[in-house]
Amino acid sequence: MESPLDPAASRTRGLLPTRNEAGEPVVSSRSITWRLIVFFMVLALGFTSMLLGADVSERALAGEPTLVLLYYSLGLFVMGGMDLGTPSSGPAIARGMLWVAYFLAPTVTAFALLETLLRLLAPLTLRMRRLRDHTVVAGCSRLAGLYLQRLRELDARAPVVLVEVNAQHPRLPEVRAHFRATVVHGDIRSRPTVLRLQLSHARRVLLLTGDDFANLDAAARILEHAPALAGRVEVHISDIGLLRTLRQIQSTPGCEFFNAHQIAAEHLVREHLIARFHSTPQRDLVVLAGFGRFGQTVLDQLQQHATDCFGEVIILDLQATRLALGFADQVGFRDGYERELVDDDLTDPRVWERLEQAHSLSTSEPVLIIGAGDDSENLRVALRLASRYPEAYIVARSFHRSRFAEKLARHAGIKLFAVAELITQGIPEDWCSGVRARG
Repeated sequence: MESPLDPAASRTRGLLPTRNEAGEPVVSSRSITWRLIVFFMVLALGFTSMLLGADVSERALAGEPTLVLLYYSLGLFVMGGMDLGTPSSGPAIARGMLWVAYFLAPTVTAFALLETLLRLLAPLTLRMRRLRDHTVVAGCSRLAGLYLQRLRELDARAPVVLVEVNAQHPRLPEVRAHFRATVVHGDIRSRPTVLRLQLSHARRVLLLTGDDFANLDAAARILEHAPALAGRVEVHISDIGLLRTLRQIQSTPGCEFFNAHQIAAEHLVREHLIARFHSTPQRDLVVLAGFGRFGQTVLDQLQQHATDCFGEVIILDLQATRLALGFADQVGFRDGYERELVDDDLTDPRVWERLEQAHSLSTSEPVLIIGAGDDSENLRVALRLASRYPEAYIVARSFHRSRFAEKLARHAGIKLFAVAELITQGIPEDWCSGVRARG
């Protein structure tokens, strides 16, 4: 059975403010409703007692207009009883009701003032009020972790505020402890969250959530609230077709749009694949095994920087046709090379046997880019292909660098491509520094 003095039980009934993960008091809509109910009940109690004939020692209430009695009742919440005196005459029930209102009204006011004081003195609130020249990062994604790593390499003391809607996100403990970021729980698109971030004093804002449209919506709201941040709002767009469209129409002036996979893919093409293409006399056959966002970005970069270096591209993916249609619509296939779509599983050896029969992979020195979303799966497939096609140039995508995987890849002659490292290296230094915003 719940005890009436149990704080948990009181919070359940809305009498005390709950707290969020950062320790701040949070007033819910249910809690506000209870406060209003208590306020009007006490007000009605005092007002009714006066209407029933209760009188006080310092002022005659009998014959006073109803509006005056209501004014006196409201005055009880600000210790108005000190001017009225104490209940002295009238029906006993009316005097009893007035005495109860005398005690309850200032108590309600005191609780409201105490709650306001607790909110103002909450640790997170104090930290946020003192923030100056800070960087705001929205989203606790892997990309956010890479940015924070780069920021700490270049500026170990820079203040950082990370905004994450999910208070139970598994990466939050690392963000607090390792990167020393102040965590704010809330939706970066909401006005209350934006108002808490002290954006008029911010150095830079990076919108790195996994939702492109949430990032765009937040960018528009942030620039509306703090127009001085124009040119210092970085927006991650994972869809390369949408990214291209946004750059063409310049829909949100003051923002810089970027794609993390594009940073990595551009490095792969410029630093590795072009040199490979130039080392072979023929126009190379390229197999893109995995045509998700990374594979599509690699093809986009190939089309931009190495169109004359390859003669055919085979797209191998369980949903190759559907993904290719989307790529054609949003980015577009260029002329000058042949394409083949294979809707199948890149881990199935029978698929590679069919490709061998159709394209002679063992003798054509193909470029095989294994870029599915599963790092271990990519390595296994690449190792199997390396033993079967020793003349092939094989690239296996992984997100993080692994010493064990690197050792295996080096022994097999595979190029292990760590996306995280290239993204970190590709983050501009000015994203980790900047002139203090004025405001």
